[in-house]
Amino acid sequence: MAIHTFPKGKPEDFSVSSGAVRETIRSIREENNLELHSFLLLRRGSLLWEEYFREGERERLHVMHSVSKSFTSLAIGMAQEQGLLSVEDKLYDFFPEHASLRDSDWKREVTLKHLLMMGSGFENREQEILGNMFSYNYAEQALALPIIHKPGTVFNYYTLGTYLLSAAFSKVNPLGVHGYLRRKLMDPMGFGPSQWNVDLNNIPAGGFGLYLRARDMARFGQLCLQKGLWEGQRLAPEGFILEASSKQIRNDDINNPDNPDNKRDWAAGYGYQFWRCQMGGYRADGMHGQYIIILPEKDLVVVMTSNLDNMQIPLTAVSTLLLPGVSGL
Repeated sequence: MAIHTFPKGKPEDFSVSSGAVRETIRSIREENNLELHSFLLLRRGSLLWEEYFREGERERLHVMHSVSKSFTSLAIGMAQEQGLLSVEDKLYDFFPEHASLRDSDWKREVTLKHLLMMGSGFENREQEILGNMFSYNYAEQALALPIIHKPGTVFNYYTLGTYLLSAAFSKVNPLGVHGYLRRKLMDPMGFGPSQWNVDLNNIPAGGFGLYLRARDMARFGQLCLQKGLWEGQRLAPEGFILEASSKQIRNDDINNPDNPDNKRDWAAGYGYQFWRCQMGGYRADGMHGQYIIILPEKDLVVVMTSNLDNMQIPLTAVSTLLLPGVSGL
């Protein structure tokens, strides 16, 4: 398998200010004293900026945290295109061995789509379950939780729900989401190595646990920007990517429109395991500052890996410092 190499270019040749890129990085690292590990910028499919801030970072398999969710989402979309499942399928239909846990009308109603949009309605007790990932049956514990909101009506960020998507996927394809994506997506795209943590039943965690190089994050972002096309080959369904990147559910404070948090990037709407951005576009993001920012209107992909606590600062830097230095298409 050949490793894919991006064509390279100078920022100014693509109507991007090098000064704006440098100021964005400076603001994150120096002005705000945050630990940035990598910064990559693509426009029109060319790699315009690639900078690393730790020795060996270029080839490091970096923890993705919740960026993993967006990969799980795309696996679901690709499987749907193959006819292996549908986002409208009822969740509990994938787990006949736990039929007794389908003990309410809302449990009979909940679908994969509800899990994708973080609107399943499950009581969120994931911390007590996620902490025991390697000690008991994850799926059974998750399916036993009550559903306390009508599915599709209330946003609740629910990593355990993404595990259930991964577990449901493993029912229709024994490769699991990681093996499937390696075969159908990562290898054809020239990804380097990857790892994904699994549970006792060898089911990938789904919502976390993926490790990738920053360049492979950029490949994923460019694939999404190109609506599933890669070097002329259709690898992922355009329709699903358009749905996944669109606002499927509100995640702002509906009851308090003046809440200042409504202006943050975690209140701009949620798709299928992708966040909408206040600056436009959408992103995969993970704890401690892992980002794949996809801006179709600018034909731009920004990738960052980090170890930081304030995740709004890098997004604000991209919005206020980088984007004013990007012109044309």
